[in-house]
Amino acid sequence: MDDGTVSLYVHVPFCDLRCPYCHFTCFVNRDVELFDRWARAVVREFALHRELGRAERIGSVYFGGGTPTALPPRARALVCEWLADEVGPRLVDGAEVTLEANPESAWGESLRPWVDAGVGRISLGIQSMDPEVLQFLGRLNTPASNLRALELACSLVPEVSADLIVASPPDRWAALHRSIEAISAHPVDHVSAYLLEIHDNTRFGRDVAAGRWTPAPDERQRALYLRVVDELGRRGYAAYELSNFAQPGHEARHNQRYWRREPYLGLGPSAHSFADERRWANQADTRRWIEEIEAGRLAVDFEEHLDHRAARRERVLLGLRTREGIPRVWVAERGGWILRAVSEGWLVDDGEYVRATPEGWLLLDEIVVALVD
Repeated sequence: MDDGTVSLYVHVPFCDLRCPYCHFTCFVNRDVELFDRWARAVVREFALHRELGRAERIGSVYFGGGTPTALPPRARALVCEWLADEVGPRLVDGAEVTLEANPESAWGESLRPWVDAGVGRISLGIQSMDPEVLQFLGRLNTPASNLRALELACSLVPEVSADLIVASPPDRWAALHRSIEAISAHPVDHVSAYLLEIHDNTRFGRDVAAGRWTPAPDERQRALYLRVVDELGRRGYAAYELSNFAQPGHEARHNQRYWRREPYLGLGPSAHSFADERRWANQADTRRWIEEIEAGRLAVDFEEHLDHRAARRERVLLGLRTREGIPRVWVAERGGWILRAVSEGWLVDDGEYVRATPEGWLLLDEIVVALVD
């Protein structure tokens, strides 16, 4: 943004258990000292960015992972003190501060310090209210711990989001419906629903490659996703992005900044940053990232400058993920193809904006290729 406002993403790489579908940088840590070194390195990395004139105005903060609520007390205290004393004074009016939490580690003692430091939004990794689905997903949480965590989070902060994973092999509409019912019975104003993705570098990826199990057929995934969209919409959660649904006025402001391609800084191992058509990523290995930061160096492992074509493609992709869509002039030369996509029910064209329908969201990669490439 022209006023220098950025978002902060803070990556917590620690988990109580690595889920078999997770492809993010995270691990179960047995080195107690490493927690504190990571926390001090986050504080130091922020200071290094400030020395470069960055992060003087902060529009949103997101603590993700990994599992932020899995931090032990001392490391948590270090980060919460930094959030309150260093980040808080730089937050713009209306800034959103979000904490990811898993139900099994979401207790009063693990959440209240974050809330006291400035967190006003909690995103809970519910994933499902069905025991069979949770067991398949390798989760530590249970339907009972999900309900306990929902009640606690809703009592602590004004904004609560719940995550669901849709269309794992044991998942059925009855189970999804029960999950949506349980969530919407609480003052939860935001739901994220993600189709189960299989990544090569995960246990699920290796299982599928070895033929141990088969993902749900595409048509079944499509049917379940569309029913989720309809059911959440019926309960007042409007689809404002491919995987995100919110009560009016409760859209995730941090994520919206990503989709609008506004500047953001990533702190922590593997965290990504973006500004002025430049994207860069931190060293993914936690110990190596810490060593670089402790030596007074930003631990950048990868960077790229987006050319005009790459930037245009990204604008179209991110714009079509959202309900606002994209200005038609961005893709006016593809008018004939847009007309066909409208007839297929994939796009809506009002002459000024082109928007993807839920059916179109399921074909987004192909649509972007047709519009841009």
